[in-house]
Amino acid sequence: MKQKTLRYRALRRVRSLPAETASRLLAMPAISRKLNESYEKARASHRPRLPQLSPFDKDIVAGLERNGVYVTSLDRLDLPGTGALWRSATGIASAYSLRAGQGEFAGEYTVQVGAEEMMHHPHIVRWPLDDRILDIVETYLGLPAACDTLNFFHTLADGRQVAARRWHRDVEDRRMVKVIVYLHDVDEDGGPLEILHRAFPGSDQLDGGNFPVLTQEMLEQRLGGALEPGDVTSCTGKAGTVIFADVASRYHRGRPAIARDRSALFYNFFSRSPLRPFYRERHVFSRAQLAELAAGQSARARDCLLWHANVPLLARIVPRARS
Repeated sequence: MKQKTLRYRALRRVRSLPAETASRLLAMPAISRKLNESYEKARASHRPRLPQLSPFDKDIVAGLERNGVYVTSLDRLDLPGTGALWRSATGIASAYSLRAGQGEFAGEYTVQVGAEEMMHHPHIVRWPLDDRILDIVETYLGLPAACDTLNFFHTLADGRQVAARRWHRDVEDRRMVKVIVYLHDVDEDGGPLEILHRAFPGSDQLDGGNFPVLTQEMLEQRLGGALEPGDVTSCTGKAGTVIFADVASRYHRGRPAIARDRSALFYNFFSRSPLRPFYRERHVFSRAQLAELAAGQSARARDCLLWHANVPLLARIVPRARS
């Protein structure tokens, strides 16, 4: 089993080398400066076309600007389709909890609900394509939003600091918004999302194709001591909690769960011309399935979900990195 895991990791690393190389090239000062100039011009050009928000939705954007995170609830958002989403998603979460209790996922740390199962519940995938969510995300990004669809994760409470349970930054774009829905109560021991509010040496510099990925101990070593109150927002909450978080500009992690498993929905947004599109599509759906999910939706929702069709040719040449 260990040998198989090592082979898998080595193969994944080889397959990700083109994306990592491209990422390093984009970070070269001369190239980065030109790209940033174009990005800021695009945001300035789009500013007059940004949507008008309600006072509550403005607060969400302000929270993202100020702290990189805003915590609310399904009840407060009151979006169409929430009831259907909740019934289906909690039903799937309960089934995965039962399977985990029977030992089916022994040795795993996180299990993702597969595409075939999710295609039976398209309303879960389509839920954040409502104009209000797209308006909030577009206003924060400053550009039209792309939805890199959904990850439905069941995370096991084994306390291990692995993968997204380590401190990291997502690299697809300069700004991103992850909309997370907790499907049951999440306390400090249940694996809450945590957002870091302190910088440290190297926190803005790529290490290869990514930013440094750190355990809690490694982070504290870089910070020169333990985290202080106020350094981290720990997003605990009741079932139905909804979190808007910028996972690109802020270090974050899923705190390792130790008391109980956690099931949650993770909807991923960035601009339609992301900085590193070769880190896209880290989900379970095929292009054909995405086209099926987009069918019958508004033009804006279709463009948001099928954003990859308009990625420049040069960006499409780089093979997609393996997650």
